[in-house]
Parts: sequence; structure tokens; C-alpha cells
Amino acid sequence: METDLMGRRVFVTGATGFIGRRLVAALVKVGAEVAVLTRSRAGLHGLPQSVRAKIAGLGDGRALSGALQGQEIVFNLAYDVRASAAENLSGFDALVAAAEGAGVKRIVHLSSIVVYDAWPGGDCDEAGSMDRPGGGGYRQAKIAMERRLMEGPLPAAILQPTIVYGPGSALWTDGFAHALITGGVVLPEPEGLCNGVFVDDVVRACLAAATLASLGRERFVISGPEPFAWSALLRGYGEILGRGEVRMVARADLERALGPKPEDGVEMPPPLAARISAVGRRLIGHRRFEAMVRTLKRRLGKGGLLYPDHHHLEEYSGRGICRIDHARTRLGYAPEYDLAKGLTASADYLRGL
Repeated sequence: METDLMGRRVFVTGATGFIGRRLVAALVKVGAEVAVLTRSRAGLHGLPQSVRAKIAGLGDGRALSGALQGQEIVFNLAYDVRASAAENLSGFDALVAAAEGAGVKRIVHLSSIVVYDAWPGGDCDEAGSMDRPGGGGYRQAKIAMERRLMEGPLPAAILQPTIVYGPGSALWTDGFAHALITGGVVLPEPEGLCNGVFVDDVVRACLAAATLASLGRERFVISGPEPFAWSALLRGYGEILGRGEVRMVARADLERALGPKPEDGVEMPPPLAARISAVGRRLIGHRRFEAMVRTLKRRLGKGGLLYPDHHHLEEYSGRGICRIDHARTRLGYAPEYDLAKGLTASADYLRGL
């Protein structure tokens, strides 16, 4: 795989994000010629110096067309959670059109396990249906992106990771860690299974998809060696941090406290905090902005508990298992990080928060 990528010209969107940064580092390590798309030079901080950058937005079709000339492989990891589903789809369409026009040989597209109707309560594999309406704008946008790739002419490997944790995961590592530092996290009783996958295993799947022979338009569920209890992940974080309560509360009590579930299928505009976050990242860079937010959270923490919302309550209660048999067979995907190894690999990062 490393030999196959040496000297290959690759283009990465979402390169300044959690998974993107580790993917870029891995691509440089194996000798690929890496170019990235970023909206500002501030986002390039910490990326290898050999990386070439195109400063533009994902929806800038003209800039993309020029940037993709001569590129062989596109890794699309971009999704702006601070923008609407329609805006994300528009940017995706511009990228795919530019890739087709530039003669790109394949695209490795990062989707999500949430596209499946069975998630998170039932077992999931690549044969699962995606016909259930609702689930929020993110889910519907990811479904639409997959369908457009499956119906298009470009060879595409669509990766569907589960719960991606590890250093820099805003939700599944950083968010939990800050909650534990300032108080604790509430989980439902009975709790469900976490189909967790460590970030470096996702990167390995991306590299394997980039070099897969005879690629058509194919989907791959990407998860860890086996699921584990949510409490095992959180207590593992707590042991590393040396603090934080994991409190179990009856699911029925949590549901009563939450009240009626909001109407599904109605996409709300990004909240003010998200819009401020987007501006802050553009002005001072992702890492500096996140460091500032972490400092503020520590100062404002009042020892409270983080309770799940409707969406997370469903995830924390789900018992479905995500099957990676197809990725093992077709990609040669062999996840290296079980929970214990993933926690060990995250320990230094967590202690530095």
C-alpha cells in the first residue's frame, strides 16, 4: 500500500480537521505528493511543510477545477457542521464536477454510519437500507452524497465510519473529557454499545481505499475490532484524567426529563455559537480557536453533569453492531486499535487538555 502511494498526486478536502490532519500526515509519510483545500492559511498550521495548499471554499468550482488538474486521487473529508445541509451538498457537487472534469482517477469519500435506517438500534452492514426519512440534515446530506457518487461515472470508495474517537475528536474525546474535568457524564441504564473506531484505523482504511485495485463505486463500513460499553470508554477517559463521574440514570427518567422529541426532518439553522465558531476559526485558525474555547470552558465549569439530548440518548442506548466483514475482505482492512490500545494512544493528549 505504501509503495503504491509513493509519488502519487493526491488532493485532500477537510485536511485541517480531526481526521484530515492525521490522514495528511500519513500520506506525506508514505511519499505521496499532497495538496489540500483550505479556506484560510491559518488552518495550515501544524500540517507538514511539503503540503501544497489551495486557498478557496469548497463551493468555488473555478478554483477547484484548477487545483484538481493533474491530481490522481481525491480524499473528500469535508463537511461543515456550521453550514446547512444544502450548502454542504452544493460544495460537494462542485467538488465532484471538478474532479470529473479534471480526469481524477478516483475519490475516497468519508460518509457516516448514520446513513443506515437501522442505526443505532440494529445491526448495520453495506446491504442496509437508507430509505427512512428524517434523522437531521447531516444524515440526509450524507445519503444524498453517497447516492450521487454511486450513480456517477467516477470510481468511488465510500467509507462509513462509526464513532470515531481519539486525540482531537471534538465530540467523542474532547467533549467527553471536558465534561469529566468539570463534573461528569450521564449515561442511560441500561446502556448500549459503542461501535467505536480509533482515528488511525480510519486513516488506514482511507489509504487502503486509495490503492484498491479495480475500484468501482463501493461502500465500506469502518469500525473497530469489536464494540464496547459506552461506560468503558468514559471510565477509561476518567482514569487517565484522574477525575470525572460517570453516572447511570434510568433511561425512562432521562426521557421524561427531556420531554417530547423535536419534530424530525426539520433542519434548524446553525445556532449563533456555531456561526461565531466558524468566524473565529477563519480569523485565528482552528487550533488557536479551540485552545481558547477550552480555556473558557475550564474557567466557566461549575462541576455539573453532561446529560444526553434526544439524539445522544438514542445512540447511548443502541445495541446494534456494525459489521466490517466486507471491509476486511475487500479492502484488507484490519483495525489495530481495540479500546485499551485506543485509550493508551490518547492518554498523553488527554492529560494535556
